[in-house]
Parts: sequence; C-alpha cells; structure tokens
Amino acid sequence: MRLIIFLAGLSMSSSWGLTWIDPPFAGSAVSPMAMAVDGRISLGQGSPWQEWLFFGSFALAALAALIALRGRAAGWLALCAGLSPLVVLGDAVIHAESLRRDLGLPFTVSLGDLRASWSLVEAFVGIGFWAYALGAATLLLAGIWQVLPRR
Repeated sequence: MRLIIFLAGLSMSSSWGLTWIDPPFAGSAVSPMAMAVDGRISLGQGSPWQEWLFFGSFALAALAALIALRGRAAGWLALCAGLSPLVVLGDAVIHAESLRRDLGLPFTVSLGDLRASWSLVEAFVGIGFWAYALGAATLLLAGIWQVLPRR
C-alpha cells in the first residue's frame, strides 16, 4: 500500500508542472504553475479557501508520497490529499449558477449539461489533469483503505 501511496502522491504532486489544458487556438497551455507570477504563487488572507485547498493538495500529496517512501503509514495524508479536489469540485458545482450570474454569462448551468460540456473540452485536457485526477482518486481510495478499521 505504501508503494501505491508513493506513486499516486508522486503523480498528483508532479502534475503541478504538467499541462492541464492545451487550447489549440487560444494561447499558451494552462497548468497550475501558469498561475505563478515571477515564479511565486501569491496566497494571502484575502485568498479564498478554495485556492488554499487546491494549492495545498499538491503539498499534501507530496508529503504523503515522502512519508510512504520512508516506510511510514500515510493513510490520513493520502485521504486528505485525495479528498481535497472533491471538496473544491463540489463547491464549484454547488455555486456554479451564482458564479454564472455574477459573471453575466448568457447560459444556464445544469448538471444535465455536464456530458455536453465535457465533450467540448475533452480534446483540450492535457496529461497534467489526468495525473492529478488519477493520483487524487488513488490516494483517496488508499487513504480510505488504510484509515478505516478492518473486520
């Protein structure tokens, strides 16, 4: 299980520098590292909790991988690292309609449209997104496996 946590944590944390979205005609590729200005990510008191949780998920995944590499149990860190993207995604889905209204977008947001929305962006999703998503899912499952008591 430690090897799985190590590999999943490595995958999730290394996605930091990989391409997440590669639009063909809309400019440069997007990755979390693209959010850095002069090589720094600026988080402060005014930053929303979603940003803290998103950026912290990379650190949690890296820490879980390092602890697993040292031969220690990293179940709680793996669980937290794997759960953090789901919390941010859940918040985004819950508040999608209010965000749409705030931005003045001319369409509605519906959970029924997720399949149609995914089909539009599917071709632009890069390896970084998949490394992050699969690493997070694996860490979540490995964390649950280690944390829950066995019968």
